Amino acid sequence: MPLVTAHSQTCLEIDLTQSAIHAMCFGTMTKTTEHRNKIITNYNQVLGYEVLEWIDGHSLLAIPIQKKHRNRGRSIHGGVIASLINVAGKMAGNWTSKGERRTKTINLNINFISGTSAGLVHVRGVRAHATKGTLFSNVEIFVPGTGIVIADGQGVFKLLR
Repeated sequence: MPLVTAHSQTCLEIDLTQSAIHAMCFGTMTKTTEHRNKIITNYNQVLGYEVLEWIDGHSLLAIPIQKKHRNRGRSIHGGVIASLINVAGKMAGNWTSKGERRTKTINLNINFISGTSAGLVHVRGVRAHATKGTLFSNVEIFVPGTGIVIADGQGVFKLLR
C-alpha cells in the first residue's frame, strides 16, 4: 500500500472496497446480518465496525480498535466514541420489518467514563422511546469480557419518511 504524508504524519493509504470491509469482519454472520452489513458505507467503513446484532429496538456492534482510532494518549479518540454512539443509537430504532428507516441526528449526549488500551470494544444501543417521528436511544461502549464501560450516551433522532 502506498504511503501518504499529510500534516507531517505518514499514514497508509487504504482503498476501502466492499471486499476489504468483509476482510475486517470476524466471526460468523447470519444472512440477515450480512444483508444489514451491506448497508454500511462511507464513513462507517472507516470506523470498521461489524454488526453483531440488529433487531427492532436493539443493536450490538464490535469494533477492533486500530491505531487510527486512538488519540495521542493511546486511548480511543473521543470523535470515534461519539461516532459509535451516533451509529448504534440510530440502529437501535431504525430497523423495521420493511427495512431500514432513514434518520437524522438531532442531539447527542456523551459521557466519557474511562480510557482503554483494549483491542476490541462492543457498542450496545437500546431504543428508550419512539414517537411517530422521533427516536430516543441509550448507548454504552464497553470492553467485552470485562464489562468495563468506556463511555455511554443518549441520542435523539428524527425518523424520516
